[in-house]
Amino acid sequence: MVNPSLFGDGRTWTYGFWKGKDGKGCYNMACSGFVQVSQKVPIFKPIGFRAGETVWLHYSIHQDKNTGNWWLTEALGLGEPGVDLGYWPKELFNLLDNGANMVGAGGVVQASRSGSSPEMGNGQFPNVNHPENSALLTNIEVLDSSYEQHKMNYVPTEVVLDSPKCYGLTIGKRFIFRRNRYGFYLNYGGPGGNSCGV
Repeated sequence: MVNPSLFGDGRTWTYGFWKGKDGKGCYNMACSGFVQVSQKVPIFKPIGFRAGETVWLHYSIHQDKNTGNWWLTEALGLGEPGVDLGYWPKELFNLLDNGANMVGAGGVVQASRSGSSPEMGNGQFPNVNHPENSALLTNIEVLDSSYEQHKMNYVPTEVVLDSPKCYGLTIGKRFIFRRNRYGFYLNYGGPGGNSCGV
């Protein structure tokens, strides 16, 4: 996310957001809610990258079977254990006591209706032949009520695209035999601009 009013600069940052009971919520730790447990990896940090460079971020959110709390974990690399950054206590939410029946993923931008809408991702529209050239969510999986992993393409997918002239979305699947690590993916982004309406 790029948000100078939240982070104090124009860099891209990782972030967490929650919205629960009575519409209350906030970004990162701006209010009581998210409980940071890692002393090494914060919930929000700047992402250092150069134009044309690909940056891979590996995160998961899951509900603890015993406590019901929602944990944020960062995977550091293949074969390495993940780092639990922290959790959102189950008491924050009124509809997530026993799992979730919907998962949202993708990009969001916001501008006034009369203003110019910002870029999403790196400002490039998705390209089915080169999905790595714009924002990309890959190998998306969900846990079922038995805590078994399933690829996201095994559940219904709903596309929400408010302004196709300014932003794009492609949903695809790359197979393992093509030596591609994408699996099921969402590819999104766009240049934004005037009269986008978002």
